[in-house]
Amino acid sequence: MRMGAEQVEPEHLLLALAEGSNPAARAIAEAGLDPDAIALTIEADLAAMLEVVGVPPSVLDAAPARPRADRPRLSLQAKAVLEQALREAIRSGERRLGAEHVLLGALRPPGPTLARVLARHDVQPERLAALVALEVAAARR
Repeated sequence: MRMGAEQVEPEHLLLALAEGSNPAARAIAEAGLDPDAIALTIEADLAAMLEVVGVPPSVLDAAPARPRADRPRLSLQAKAVLEQALREAIRSGERRLGAEHVLLGALRPPGPTLARVLARHDVQPERLAALVALEVAAARR
């Protein structure tokens, strides 16, 4: 997988969450998503969007699916996800911000690209949010 996207977007957060071993990652896996499928879908979505405006898919080499690890910058949408994640943690009475809150923040509501990534895998945001809640409850037992 190529690295080097200019900014971290909500779909990149989903990809990072899927690579973990926490309630969010388990919910993502339970929904039928895996990191490779997510990354490929991000790339396919970008290629489709470029094609709509007449840009050849070869331009993808300049805009990879994964952000640069050495200097990640958050997009405005990713910052909004993290703000929503904080609200989710506060709402649930948590004193820490966990991966499950970040996933819920990304899903309520999902941005356009994240919504397309989920739709391409027939994953409804509400179902994924419910799976997160189940995983969090199971982890507390």
